[in-house]
Amino acid sequence: MVAQVPAFSLRDQHGAEVTRDSLRGHVWVANFIFTSCPDICPLLTKKMGDLRLGLVRRNVDARFVSFSIDPETDTPKVLAGYAKKRGADFENWSFLTGPISTIQEVVVKGFKQAVEPDPEKPENILHGSHFVLVDQKGAIRGFYKSNPDGLLALSRAVTQLSAEAVK
Repeated sequence: MVAQVPAFSLRDQHGAEVTRDSLRGHVWVANFIFTSCPDICPLLTKKMGDLRLGLVRRNVDARFVSFSIDPETDTPKVLAGYAKKRGADFENWSFLTGPISTIQEVVVKGFKQAVEPDPEKPENILHGSHFVLVDQKGAIRGFYKSNPDGLLALSRAVTQLSAEAVK
């Protein structure tokens, strides 16, 4: 275990409340995006979708959570449109937003991900591109690069954690 995910209450793409406790009992993968991102976020969303699809096809029980790091822009309605445009399946994938103070607490302090304005491009936000694996008790189990090797290792780790829960 690296750390415990801090308690949070955020809204998903449908406006429904999602909390750390509502995810308890599930293995989940987190990533960090914003809908007006000019470069990496659409790619991270695609990679999360591919990871999700691969695990679903193998009947691995997991949840997927994309935290918006630009909650002032990314309302539930905006997140729903972004996710739909990218073919996201909402069955086990939540796109979360909420007060900036909560986002900072969860993403920066909890997940240890950098989030800061880009000094060269004010419309951009610099942020971490790692995927984070969280176990059934809300403990962070690892950080995985978003490259092919990192995603393969993450897929294996999710599969193993999910199998442990079944035993």
